Amino acid sequence: MCECYNKKRGLSMEIIQLGAEYLEEVYELSNQLENEQLDYEGFKRCYFEIMSLSNHLLYGVKKERLIGFIHLRVEQQLHHASLVVEILELVIDDKHRSQKYGKRLLDFAVNYSKSIQASHIELSSNQFRRRAHQFYNREGFIETSVKFVKKL
Repeated sequence: MCECYNKKRGLSMEIIQLGAEYLEEVYELSNQLENEQLDYEGFKRCYFEIMSLSNHLLYGVKKERLIGFIHLRVEQQLHHASLVVEILELVIDDKHRSQKYGKRLLDFAVNYSKSIQASHIELSSNQFRRRAHQFYNREGFIETSVKFVKKL
């Protein structure tokens, strides 16, 4: 757990590891991320399966309640010939965006990645999320790939 204080806005917050008790809040934030109402039962199954996997990490930003979360996957990748951390989801509640909470989660992920000697930290972002792209560029991420998806 990391306790932090935002001097500019005077907001206290902490970064916490997420458990079963945060299912509802993570579900609501995921709906914001995808801009749609996700199937709750399917989401619940995924959430608990992810929590059981040793190479997946879920951390959140908590004030009075959870206001954002990050989901990381850690794995060896042949095309990097090394350990890589991938950010699978990163979302901050729309009422708390542009207040440095996303940066705090991203910094947490980068520091964690360095601590386990990962060679890269990477992510994919929907092409329509222009503000997110600006954020990642500002934080030192560069575009190197194009992601292809086929819905089944």
